[in-house]
Order: sequence, then structure tokens, then C-alpha cells
Amino acid sequence: MSRPTVKRPTQADIARLAGVSQATVSLVLNDRDAALRISPRTRARVLAAMRERGYVANASAQALAGGRNRLIGVHTFEPVFPTTGVDFYFPFLLGIEQEAAGLGHDLLLFTSVGGRRQVFRDGVNRLSLADGALLLGRHPDLAEIERLRDSGYPFVYVGHREVSGAPVSYVAADYAGATRRLTERLLRLGHARLAYARLGDGDAQPSRDREKGFRQALRAAHTRRLTGPVWTLESAGELDGLLDELVAGGVTGLLAEQQLLAERLRSAALRRGLSVPGDLSIAVLGDSTGASGEDVDWTGFVVPREAMGRTATRLLVRLLDDPDAPALVEGVACTVVPGATVGPR
Repeated sequence: MSRPTVKRPTQADIARLAGVSQATVSLVLNDRDAALRISPRTRARVLAAMRERGYVANASAQALAGGRNRLIGVHTFEPVFPTTGVDFYFPFLLGIEQEAAGLGHDLLLFTSVGGRRQVFRDGVNRLSLADGALLLGRHPDLAEIERLRDSGYPFVYVGHREVSGAPVSYVAADYAGATRRLTERLLRLGHARLAYARLGDGDAQPSRDREKGFRQALRAAHTRRLTGPVWTLESAGELDGLLDELVAGGVTGLLAEQQLLAERLRSAALRRGLSVPGDLSIAVLGDSTGASGEDVDWTGFVVPREAMGRTATRLLVRLLDDPDAPALVEGVACTVVPGATVGPR
């Protein structure tokens, strides 16, 4: 014997039970009653009817109707859950979740099955179920970001993001400022020959921001004796060659973009009988991705990922409250860590 089908209550059912129009029910659901002066008593009657019938709003229908679901989407351009990404993404997500809860919004995480991660699929914006979205990723699809901006869909990128055409809203760590402060510290300690080194793509925006801070500090020093070569290594296999160049050039202070690079360079220096910071001072510029976590008190700075997640969530809610607002941009300061890998020359 088949079980009877239980009919899901509709807005019309709620309207009849509460003694109001279906339009009133829709306005209460979409949280748009203030401007239309729906009385608190009517609102309470509608909500009581929803509870009595077990009514659950259809989020897709609310979005299509132009209402707000109080849902914030989170889209990442790389997988979140593999262990290689945990250290990078977890603080962002923690800040986002805590701030969203405080602001009365739920989160919706968008993932992709196979291939590259896409915002648009078959011409449809997959994020549109949410009121707006937070975008994360070290290697985003800029064409999709520009298309999302041109569609008018509200979003905030977590990280410095500049695209062609009109600007987009983003929250960025102040990599340039923190790198400049570390470079200035090395200069004050008497290091006249400094260098900057990175592993991988020097064209990435965070990398360019860091290098900018390094060069700003050197220009501001106003001395012709200072040198500031910048090396981009394709792999850790080039470390011995880099160390040769540092020693031959008399470099005594190095700004290492990644902790992984700093760890391996320190090990190579120790194998040659050099000391850190006695012979070579090394400061790490906040990127701990892939690092071994060895017990070294690194001089450097901490990327404020949790604070960036919180700030981006607040900015997105501001955009949702004011759809006509221009693109919002906010920087978050990095915390400089004194450490023990930088010393006087």
C-alpha cells in the first residue's frame, strides 16, 4: 500500500491561515516590510502561521522574486579540502563563518565536479541562489570575474584583485606595507646589500604587492650603495645557485616570499657553514604554503586571513544593503613578527 503524499504548504495556504494577502506573506518572507509599514502584529501572525504549517521558503523562488535569502555564497577557484589547501583556506573560512553568523546570514559553499572551477555553467550564474558571494583563490579566472561584475551580481573578492574595465570590490592584506617595514628594519640594522627571492609565479598580484613594498623601501633610503636584485626561481632545485649569487654579491639580508623557500635556503646555508642570521638574515613574507613547520622562530609577518574573511563578509552585506554603492576596497594590516632570523650586520 502506497503512502499518501503530504502536500507541501504554499504561500497561499499561509495567507489564508493568517488572514492576509499572499503579497503580504511574500513581503514578510523577503524582509521588505519596513518600507511598506506592515504592522508588527500582522508580521507576527504570518510567522506564526508559517510555524504552524511547517512552511519553508523556497530560496530559488525568493531569489527570482528579487527578495533576499540571507544566504552568502562562498566560491573558491581551487579545491578547499585537500590537505595542501587547508592552511591557506581555513582561516578565511573561519572569519567568514563567524562574521556571517553575527550578521544573521547563512553560508552556501559552491564547489565544482571535475575540471576547472566555474562561476558560469551553460550560460547560468551558479552563484545566483545566494544573495551575493565571496570569491577566493590564488589563481582565479579573470574573465569570469569580469563577467560576474558586468552582470550586476554583488560579490567581494578576498584578496587584491584588479581587472580590466570597471573595478571590483575586494579586501586585501597590506603586503606592500608589511614588506616595506621588514625591508626598512634590515636597512636600520646595517644591511646595505639586500635581495628579494620567490618561488613560482612573480606575476601573481600578492607577489607584485610584496615586491612593490621592497622597492619602495629601497627608493626611500636614498643611498646609491644599496642593491636590491629580485630573483624568481622556478623550483627549489635552483636554491644552490641562488645561494652562490647571494654570497658572491655580498648580500647579507634576504626577503623570502615563501617560508618554504626560506627553510630550504637556511638549510643550504647551514650545510655550507654559514649562519642565520650571523652571515645571512632572512625575513619571510607571510606565505607559509607548503612549509614544513620546522621549529624556527622566523622573522616576518602574518597574513591576516581570518580578519580578511570577516572584513569581506561585512563589505558584501554593505553591498547587499545598498545595491547602488560603488566598488568597495579595504586593506587589512599584516602583523610583523620580530622573530630570530634577522640580526645586525
